[in-house]
This record gives sequence, C-alpha cells and structure tokens, in this order.
Amino acid sequence: MSNIASNDRPFVLVVALDLADTPSGGYALDQALRIARRVPDSLLHVVHVSTSDLKQETLGLLRHYVEEKATALGGCERQTVAVHVRRGEAAHEIAQLAADVAADLIVVGTHKAPHLRTLVLGSTAERVMATALCPVVIAGPHPQPQPSHVITIEAPCPDCIQARFETRGASWWCARHSESHPVLHRHRHIYSYDSGLPFGSHDSEVSATGVD
Repeated sequence: MSNIASNDRPFVLVVALDLADTPSGGYALDQALRIARRVPDSLLHVVHVSTSDLKQETLGLLRHYVEEKATALGGCERQTVAVHVRRGEAAHEIAQLAADVAADLIVVGTHKAPHLRTLVLGSTAERVMATALCPVVIAGPHPQPQPSHVITIEAPCPDCIQARFETRGASWWCARHSESHPVLHRHRHIYSYDSGLPFGSHDSEVSATGVD
C-alpha cells in the first residue's frame, strides 16, 4: 500500500492501457472507471507505455479513448483524470508511475478471464504484480461456466442484494427468500453487522445478529 496515509488524501488509481491492445486495455479502463466512480473525488491516472519515441499524437489518442469510455459509463464528474504516455518496459513504467503518484491501486487488463492460472509467466500483468508497491487488480472478460468438478459461484438474487444494501446488512434475504433460505443454509453462514466500530457488546459467536 501507499506509504502516504492521510484521511484528506484522495484515493489514487493507476490503470494501464495499451493503445495497440485495446481489448485488454478496455477491460482495465472499464474496471478502473467503475471503481473511481464509487470513490468521490478520487484521482485516476491512465498510462500507455510506448516502445518508440514519445509523440503528442499518442497522448491525444489516449485522451480521446478515455473520454469515450467515461462517457459510455455515464461520465466521470467527481473524479480527476490524468493521462500519461511513458517510454520503456511496460511493467516497470506502470509500477514506477504508481510509485510516483503514491497509488492505492493498479488496474491492468488481460484477454482471458482473470484467474491466476491464466497469468502467463513473464506477462506484463504478472510482472506488475511482482513489482508494484500497492495492490494490483487484473481485469478481463467474465469467466465462462466451468465443468462440474470445478468450484462455481452461484449468481446472487438481485432482490437479496438490494435488501442487504437498503438495510446495511441487517436483513440478508429478500421477501421471497426470507423463509426458505435461512432454513436451508443455517449451518453455513452466521453474521454480525454493526453501525460502527467498536462492535456492540454482544458476542457474535454466541449470539450472532443473523443466521442463514
């Protein structure tokens, strides 16, 4: 994580975008913009690393691409966005820029579903993860359904997600699932929510605020 800690400091993201490989860069920029929009007044640095001489035209193309992506997602009004074109080895320059701006998070893209097994040894994403001083998010396409012997994650009920959001976790299920799911899963999940820290006086292991 960044070595600069301050409550007044904005959340800083660095996203790597290769203009010669816009599919993987598009995944990274989409994810970074979505994260930035959830953090008001955050600061987003978009970087393209070139192996040739730096050109103003490249900076213009990068600005145009970022503007189009941001517009497609509904704008980026409460964030500051900077674009950078650097020359050198991609992973080094991405990690160096992140260090220069004291980034909290780096986002890089990949063509494949972002599982660790798909990170080819020596790839830019793998080298950034090994070099960066802050956490790295690998953005890519949604994974395809896996064979039955592989662990799969069930899609959550949208109404249950809305109920958890609206009650800040006090209610875990929607009206449709409020009776059936706790009975089915009471031995798999206990939880405790509180409005702030420190937690209330109850012991959640003994008297959890919710069971499903």
